[in-house]
Amino acid sequence: DDPLLANPKIRLAIAHALDLEQIAEARNLGLAKANPSAVRDSSSYFGPHFVQWPAYDPARTKALLAEAGYKDEPLRIQTNKQYAGMYDNAVVIEAMLSAAGFKVQLEVIDWATQLSNYLNRKFQFQSFSYSARFDPGLMYATFIGDFAKTKTAQYGDAEARQLLLDSDKTEDPTARGQLFARIHDKVRADIPIVGLYFSPNIEAVHPRVKGYVSWPANRPITWGVSKS
Repeated sequence: DDPLLANPKIRLAIAHALDLEQIAEARNLGLAKANPSAVRDSSSYFGPHFVQWPAYDPARTKALLAEAGYKDEPLRIQTNKQYAGMYDNAVVIEAMLSAAGFKVQLEVIDWATQLSNYLNRKFQFQSFSYSARFDPGLMYATFIGDFAKTKTAQYGDAEARQLLLDSDKTEDPTARGQLFARIHDKVRADIPIVGLYFSPNIEAVHPRVKGYVSWPANRPITWGVSKS
């Protein structure tokens, strides 16, 4: 709905302006690689297809901005300091977009306000993160949906919504993987969102602790754990 971001060339220009590998490296110290999809690296559905994305190319960004008739309209990025990852990513993204020719305004607000804005789609551009979900379908469902029915939907494309619905109707892993790949192709073409990376789950356990296993959803589970 935003007058600036409604232009697909502007969204593509944003994608080409961001070095996803550098962003992932800077935030995770090499422990996580860039991943622009909603399929995590550790998922059985993951493969090389899901890291395909418009390449980092600032020169291409500047060309797209010229084609789009960009007149230095401000690109406002909302973020907060309560969650360091969101803020750090926003600062790096601001620098990359500015270097590529965008006029960027970083809006640092409190987390409660940012979340409220997200839930009501009252923003132009946000640095945001999602909590862990076990299935790619659940992750895609966080931002794909019917705008008329779901305020949190960020991508309302009818074909993408149908592909997501189809993935929920089959248990065949091969078929689901193909559907997720097609969803990623849609997101890559339309760029309603720019995925950065999946945060690594880092835990340290004392040698006397026995039976502890990290949980992919990033919460400590102590069932069956003992200390010698």
